[in-house]
Amino acid sequence: MKAAAFVEPATEADLDALVALEQLCFSHPWTARNFTDAMLDPPRSRVVVARTSGDPELPNGIVAYCAYEAVAGELHVHNLAVHPRGRRQGWGRLLMEVMLGLAGRRGVSVALLEVRRSNEAARRLYESLGFRVLATRRDYYSRPTEDALVMEMSLP
Repeated sequence: MKAAAFVEPATEADLDALVALEQLCFSHPWTARNFTDAMLDPPRSRVVVARTSGDPELPNGIVAYCAYEAVAGELHVHNLAVHPRGRRQGWGRLLMEVMLGLAGRRGVSVALLEVRRSNEAARRLYESLGFRVLATRRDYYSRPTEDALVMEMSLP
């Protein structure tokens, strides 16, 4: 039997689960304050989560999240994280497709994001969605120091 799953905006009750997932996925993780700030101005800025009832090990059922902001016709994808237990199962793609669809309906014409040069899985996902490399930001990331690829996608 497949577990129920859905995508919805994160709430304050999700902060501990989001911070735990962030710490699991990133070497320079966001704090609870970063998440709170990202949730303050919907629909301009938002954190959306993918929840599943199928894994009791996932805090609040959160298998993935995406934080983004829409400003002046541009969508800025700040963070996308998928719990290691949920990777390669389509959760990141689901969140990106939902977010890009919402942004397109709100008149956003372009989406932008940064990704570590070495993050092949994320790069493949973004490229499969239609993103292309626009520029390189030298030494953008720390722990370890690494370039970021700035990726862009035009929305219909």
